[in-house]
Amino acid sequence: MSQSTNDGADPDAEPASTGAETVVKQYVDDLTLALTRLETGSLTDLLEALVRALNAGRRVFVAGNGGSSTAAIHIASDLMAASARPAGAPQVVALTENIARVTAIANDYSYEEIFSRQLTGWGRPRDVLLLLSVSGRSANLVRAARAGRDLGMTVLAALGNAGELARLADRSVIFGQADYGLTEDLHVALGHMAVRVLRGGDACRYTAGGGSERAKAGDHDGSQPF
Repeated sequence: MSQSTNDGADPDAEPASTGAETVVKQYVDDLTLALTRLETGSLTDLLEALVRALNAGRRVFVAGNGGSSTAAIHIASDLMAASARPAGAPQVVALTENIARVTAIANDYSYEEIFSRQLTGWGRPRDVLLLLSVSGRSANLVRAARAGRDLGMTVLAALGNAGELARLADRSVIFGQADYGLTEDLHVALGHMAVRVLRGGDACRYTAGGGSERAKAGDHDGSQPF
């Protein structure tokens, strides 16, 4: 008798459930709950400080680790487009965007100094430092907060957990219940809220002709869709 190579599985059978649907529904529920628990007063104070600085021509520096490092770049890019200052040095800078600089500081000094050393060279009184953290206690962000305070900057923190950064910040908001996914989602949402405030509350929607409604109205150069 020849040995069958079929393991007995029915090729037409429905695949076993991975539980993904349950996870998706739970995540949506958790994110919805996190949104309902937002400290809107604290969030408003933070956003107003950020927007006032941009409107006054101050520079804004954004920093975070891991997923929050890319959120910092995302936020900086969006704020630069929304503030639309055509000349001079970039008004919004993500301290994570130059990987050569970050790794050089980490290699030559320490990882804890990757943000503070950049601020020492660039930060000025009344500039803004926006720190993104889930734990609220990352050593390199704590050093950055202290450096910012020493320079006379306004320190803002968007956190999943209070930690030491809440104590060092001039204004802070705690959201996401220390869940990495939820907090990092809300970091990006905070950046999008700031963009809306800068644009007078208007949404920026993609249109079929390319670009955005506001870009066509002259708020963006229109060369690329968001």
